[in-house]
Amino acid sequence: PVSDYATGADCTNGHCDGRGDYMDAVTDLLVSDLKWMVAQWAPGASDNYRSQLMNADAGEGVQKMLFGMGTLSLGELAGQRMKVALEANSYEDEHDCFSDNTHNSHYYNGLGIQNVYTGNYRRINGDLVSGPSLSDLVEQSNPELNARLSSQLSASMKALSALKAMAESSQNPMPFDMMIAPGNAKGASIVNRAIMALVEQTGSIEQATRQLGLETLSPDEAGDSF
Repeated sequence: PVSDYATGADCTNGHCDGRGDYMDAVTDLLVSDLKWMVAQWAPGASDNYRSQLMNADAGEGVQKMLFGMGTLSLGELAGQRMKVALEANSYEDEHDCFSDNTHNSHYYNGLGIQNVYTGNYRRINGDLVSGPSLSDLVEQSNPELNARLSSQLSASMKALSALKAMAESSQNPMPFDMMIAPGNAKGASIVNRAIMALVEQTGSIEQATRQLGLETLSPDEAGDSF
């Protein structure tokens, strides 16, 4: 409540100054971290992550893209961020347990995976940025695999869109912490559909890696079994 940051007698439990100091510190750190991340992808620099990636062997760059897709898809998103929370019925295992923004985190994580594969990104103003893609590369050697993986990525986004829509419904919304609550069969079904869609697409991401003649992907499963 706002009283947690009030001054004088209105302060809750007498720790408002400390809470305010903490919020100032973490927001300053967040801004600093975001500036650092922007700098890592800035063109024209010789010592940031963008330059390292662009100057690396092409196969190494593609490998990193596919490994990132597979690990986020399986071990992180399907596993640690969804399956663990659902099986434990644990609000503490929810990705954004403080802000109740988990549905958006899951949705945009899934969209990021799809964007990396298709080479497409839609800006906030609606403009579409596109370029050469992993999809183009796989299409050259195995059109059937490219079509299957593209379809699976769309299926995952459909499942994640349903999760997001349920959390944001104007009537009887069901945020993620309610979906994973004990006895909520409908919520569990929504989450499980997203998990299984992500598992399926990861199998095709691994196949795409082999198709391109790269090192076996073995994405991080974070200790989960599916």
